[in-house]
Formats: sequence, C-alpha cells, structure tokens
Amino acid sequence: MRNKTEEKRLEKIREYLALNVALKNELQEITNLASSICNKPVSVITLPDEITNQIVAATGEELISSLHDTPFCEHMRESNEFLIIRDAKKDPLFLNSGATGPKPVIRFYAGIPLITKDGFKIGSLCLFDRKPSNLNDVQKRTLLALAKQVVFLFEAELSKMRLKEQLTEIEKKNEALRAIAQLQSHDIRQPLTSVMGLINLAQDNTLNMDDEWLSMLHDTVRIVDSRIHAIVAESLGNKDIKLLKFNKMVEEIEDYAILLLDRNGVIENWNKGAEKIKGYKTSEIVGRSFDVFYTEAQKDAGIPYKLLQEARASGVARDEGVRVKSDGTTFMARITITAIHNDKEEVIGFTKVTRDISKEHQLTQAEIRA
Repeated sequence: MRNKTEEKRLEKIREYLALNVALKNELQEITNLASSICNKPVSVITLPDEITNQIVAATGEELISSLHDTPFCEHMRESNEFLIIRDAKKDPLFLNSGATGPKPVIRFYAGIPLITKDGFKIGSLCLFDRKPSNLNDVQKRTLLALAKQVVFLFEAELSKMRLKEQLTEIEKKNEALRAIAQLQSHDIRQPLTSVMGLINLAQDNTLNMDDEWLSMLHDTVRIVDSRIHAIVAESLGNKDIKLLKFNKMVEEIEDYAILLLDRNGVIENWNKGAEKIKGYKTSEIVGRSFDVFYTEAQKDAGIPYKLLQEARASGVARDEGVRVKSDGTTFMARITITAIHNDKEEVIGFTKVTRDISKEHQLTQAEIRA
C-alpha cells in the first residue's frame, strides 16, 4: 500500500505527463542537446507512472525500442543519485542482467534524476551508448543543468495551466457576483432606505427619536449588516481561498520571474523572483512597459512587441537572449509569454515567465570553445 508521499509524487507525475504534448518541442530540444554535447547516440527523458517508465522525449530512435528490456531505467526509478555506468559488462550492478549478455545492447549509461523544488523525484534524464564510455566534467555539469531545465519546464507549464484555470474561474465568479448583486440589491436597499428615511425625519425634527425608534433603527442597521455578511460569505467560497493560496505561492517563487501584463504589455503585477532576477522593486516597475528589460537594439528591432504579437496569434511565444536589469547589467534569459483569453477568446493580457540561464549558457559556450 502506497503512503501519502508516494501518492502525491505519482499525482505530480500524472499532471506532468498530461503536459507532455504542450512541451514536446522543448523536451525534444533538451534530449538533442544532451546527446550532442555528450556525444552519445541516445538521450531520453522518462517519467515513471505506476506501471512503467514513460518516455516523453528521446533522441536516437534506433536503440530506444530496446531500452525497456534493460535494468537501467528500473534502477534509476529507485535511485536519487547521478549514476554513471562506464561499462555495464564490467559493472557489478548489471553484470548478470540482460544488458550484459554475449551481445549487450547497452554498455554505457548515465542517469540524472529529475527532482522538483519540493523534493519529489518525477523521472530521469538518461544517456545510452552501445560502447563503453564516460563523461567529462563539463558534460556532467551540462547534464545537471539540463535536468533542472526539464523540471523548470514542467513546473512552469503546470503553473501556467493552473493560472489559466484560475483566471477562468475568476471570470465565472465575477459573473456569479454580478448575478448575486442583482438578487441581493433589493434586500440591502430596502432596509438601507428605511434607515436613511428615519435619519431624515430626525434631522427635520419631524420625528422624536425615543427608545422605540432607536431600537427600530438599530434593528434595521443590523439587518443591513447581516445581508452584507451573507453576500460576502456567498461570494468567497473554497475555490477563492485556494486561489489566494495559489497567488501567494506564485508570489513567493524566487527562481523564476513571473509577470502579469495587460494586453499592451504594461506590467500589472509580478512575484519575488522577478524582483530578485531583474532588480526592480514592485513599486518601481508596475505600470511600466515590459520592454524596459530589453536592450536598445532589441527595442529598435521591435522584438518585445513581436513576441507579444506571436503570443497573441498562436497562444504562446518563446525566446532566449540578453535581458537588462535595473542597474544596466545584462543576463541570459529564457522566457515564455502566454496569452490570457476571456470567455469570448479575446486576448485580455499575458503571463511572462523568465528564467536566468546565464550559468547554463556559459557551460554551453565553454563546451563549444573546447
């Protein structure tokens, strides 16, 4: 019987597997890059469900069909360590396995666990080769960076999906609030009008406010107060509380800059990660155009608004390049801009997720120079 922690881990994996189609191209680029940098014919990203390791992206189709017949994936399913097997035919872990027969399909293996920020292992980034091999330090560091990028992609896509669901829910709630306001306005207006009428009579000295009238005034005000509390209770349900918790979670994320833009690219809100990565305080940036993060050359080329136009047309726009901090220094960024639609499918704004990939970029450039 699985414990609660394992159930939660499997639930996360099921959520990420459902995002596989949306992330297909990005995950494929990562396996291509891992295979190319490490000079290995096969690179795969696997997410294990209750039954088996699901391959969500792969490079090197000629060997992939035989991977499920080897013990490597099953071993990584249980391991949280970066594992390198230089030669499976000589390694005690796999000496008597099906991978090391007279003609072993796999001799070299490297596996990096994919671990989320909250400590759940959701899968692995793996490399395979028919011949014995190894990885140098730059390749190892690059694989670790790519593994983190896989986790980032899944977490960012899940956050975007949840945000879109929450925005849809907010719009439905707003419609419900308008309906509630119409139904409840009479219940509030009637006792409130009575209170105002009594006060006017007292001001005109038409009415002598004795204890009976004061008691009546008190009861009427209490009715108005109870009506207001009833509307608030009816308006703020469990889903709203979850939304507040979700918004708080997004605000506290520090590794990714998450921005909310209006339909013209003006910044409406952002999280702590944006403040940490970009250097501005919230009070300094809200209300300004998001093109403040781009170089003058990029702005002259119209890049910021071309990205908005792409997101408006296709739903999402992705880019990678130099961005500018508040102090004028630059960093390498990978960004995703997603259009937000109302129930009429009209674009009403955008979410923008930015990750600082300067270290990853430096490792890649070092490998190219080498």
